[in-house]
Amino acid sequence: MKQPKLLILGGALLSGACGMAAAQSTVSMYGIVDVGITHIDNLPGGSKTYMRSGSKDGNRLGFQGSEDLGGGLKAIFKLEAGFNTDDGTAGQAGSLFNRAAFLGLSDKKLGTLTLGRQYSSYFDAVNPLGPVPVVTGAAGDHPGDIDGFDITIRSNNSIKYTSPSWNGFTASAMVAAGEQAGHAGSGGEHSASVRYEGGGWRHALAYQVLKNGPNQTNWDPAASTSFSKSALNAGYLSASYVQYVAAATRYQKANWSLGGSFSNVQYHANAASLFRDTATFNTGALLATWQTGTPWLLGAGFTYTRATRANGIDDNANYRQFSLQQAYWLSKRTSIYILEATQRARGRTVGADGVSLIDANATVGVSQSGTVASNRNQMLLGIGLRHAF
Repeated sequence: MKQPKLLILGGALLSGACGMAAAQSTVSMYGIVDVGITHIDNLPGGSKTYMRSGSKDGNRLGFQGSEDLGGGLKAIFKLEAGFNTDDGTAGQAGSLFNRAAFLGLSDKKLGTLTLGRQYSSYFDAVNPLGPVPVVTGAAGDHPGDIDGFDITIRSNNSIKYTSPSWNGFTASAMVAAGEQAGHAGSGGEHSASVRYEGGGWRHALAYQVLKNGPNQTNWDPAASTSFSKSALNAGYLSASYVQYVAAATRYQKANWSLGGSFSNVQYHANAASLFRDTATFNTGALLATWQTGTPWLLGAGFTYTRATRANGIDDNANYRQFSLQQAYWLSKRTSIYILEATQRARGRTVGADGVSLIDANATVGVSQSGTVASNRNQMLLGIGLRHAF
């Protein structure tokens, strides 16, 4: 006997009737364990050699699953926790599933709607075409991850819709709310993207805006979205909002690939900001990989980031970074890897107080030490072991 069933995927999706089907559920556990030894120079007080958790890929333990609701409709979920291999602590204090925690519905014809803590439409589009799969976040990120190509931007209280693929094209949009009483509209985010895959090519165009909350001085910790904070943007964290626009491409053929990207990131000031003029960072990057005839996979990346002249700065900051990765795959899940990176900074930038002008010092990737270099040059060398399950 047939009975009606409402397919709810938000205002973008439709209702329909279909025959009831026996529900089939699947739940799986997965993860990555990654640890290495890193040496980084020119830190305050000298160089440093230490055990680094997640040098190649962030450590994680996750659960994901789906239930077949019939007619091509599924209920889906993901819960993913980050952790530190070197000491066993959580990747983010006070948060269990700090990497992802969402629930949603997916339909073959109508697309996917998810709600919870998740990555933005912007991230979904540009991350696969950025440095993380090629030269990793540890050494290969664009300086300070200034444009969010790495896994540093996650959004709470978010609703995301992703379309099915239409002749290789996929569209996505997301909104997130700050949810602070008396401050409707502040602390939220919105993003959108378009992707294309076909004939060995992958292209992406993406946009997002992150809004600061009422506690604006150093980016409101209650805002729905966090992002990477480094020496590059330390003087602009009191921004009213941050706008990201990025385009990326990659071509894959046989055992090699070439790619590139361009991003524009703007920190906009208002009356409550410590700085006065919009601060803009433009970043261009090139990437290449080669799977040799042996288990060695080689990757290389070059990144150039330049800030515009603003806030009294004539000699605007710029950063040149070159990164390498060599990964020896013992199996499909386990690899030994070597990372190298060097960065050279020039010009001046705004200090953390949003007013004083200081020399722009180097900070490789997302800064493995968590500390900016003591001068304009920095080098990093790492070796590690990574296993996925």
